[in-house]
Amino acid sequence: MRILKSNPVLTIFNSYLVDSPQPSTLSYLWNFGSLLGLCLISQIVSGILLAMHYQGSASFAFASVEHIMRDVNDGWLIRMVHANIASFFFICVYLHISRGLYYGSYRSPRIGVWVIGTIIFFLMMATAFLGYVLPYGQMSLWGNQTNSLTCEICIILIIIRPGRPVASPRGGWSHDIITIYISPEIIARRLKAYLRIGAHNHDIMSIFYGSLLGDAHAERRSLGNGTRISFSQESNHAEYLLWLHNMVAKLGYCNATVPKIQTRLGIKGSLRYIIRFHTYTYTSLNSFHDDWYNNGIKRVPVNIAEFLTPLALAIWIMDDGARVKSGLKLCTNSFTYEDCRRLSNILFDKYELKTTVQPAGVTNQYHIYIWTNSMPLLRNLVRPYMVSSMLYKLGE
Repeated sequence: MRILKSNPVLTIFNSYLVDSPQPSTLSYLWNFGSLLGLCLISQIVSGILLAMHYQGSASFAFASVEHIMRDVNDGWLIRMVHANIASFFFICVYLHISRGLYYGSYRSPRIGVWVIGTIIFFLMMATAFLGYVLPYGQMSLWGNQTNSLTCEICIILIIIRPGRPVASPRGGWSHDIITIYISPEIIARRLKAYLRIGAHNHDIMSIFYGSLLGDAHAERRSLGNGTRISFSQESNHAEYLLWLHNMVAKLGYCNATVPKIQTRLGIKGSLRYIIRFHTYTYTSLNSFHDDWYNNGIKRVPVNIAEFLTPLALAIWIMDDGARVKSGLKLCTNSFTYEDCRRLSNILFDKYELKTTVQPAGVTNQYHIYIWTNSMPLLRNLVRPYMVSSMLYKLGE
């Protein structure tokens, strides 16, 4: 008996590679598997040739691509081959899968082949997902921005980081020197762009929640049936508001035009100098208005603990914090006593900050006072996010 059929290990390979039954109506549709192999070899060869000339840095990426296109012998051809075969790779993959589904290739006796092919498919999609890290171009940018089902599957397949929540900016990131090795930091950075809360990522949620705990307000607009978030500060806090505007603008939520100081009539006709800006109006921000307002009165939303991050806490302090002796007071006048107690409990449960809810001197108005012995812990939490002009609130 042939060793292929007598050896226990080789028998498995024989059943799939040699004696595997094939349909009698074999046609050109069965060529997509071999075409995929050809595409893979072409991608590897052209990719290695391009990598010899490509400099993966924000400063030299464009120049190195121009060098490939203009100076390298047949560089333009190698680059176009690499770019277009990537598209053909996906075309062949989906045609290959469609053919298998149509002809029932997932049924016995080819279940094992189908399972292996499915695993290879997910691994390939994972590789393509991480591949968007490598180049600097429009495809990379929009590949990074796109929140697709495929990307979510790839995240689950590739990255398992138990006990460490990951959340941060949606886009606008850049890497300097990029190597073939994809470090865990870069993977985490890529993952951050996809860990979204509804239509928004965790950073913008922290900014909005921290601001709404302070002086910002959500405004339901009649035009467009959407909501915008409005930010306003006195002119002596202009540095903080400009920093906040820069963050919101970089995340794509407001106009990049730098806000200017304006005059406004205050109480008894006094002249006030303020600086303010608004986000764009989005229907996806309607949920903020619904969560934060009850019959036009601001309240603390039920999910505040999730988004009271160190960034949100820093913004809250810069908005509504006040230095009191050796501690810190959060001016929560607009919230009920129950809301203030809940915020106080969250600060202790989440960050071990000891606080007290105190009367503000006006009926039904309260402040949250952070104890002196909790100030070192608070400084360590929020100092990385504090604007220099606001550090006095931390006693620095």
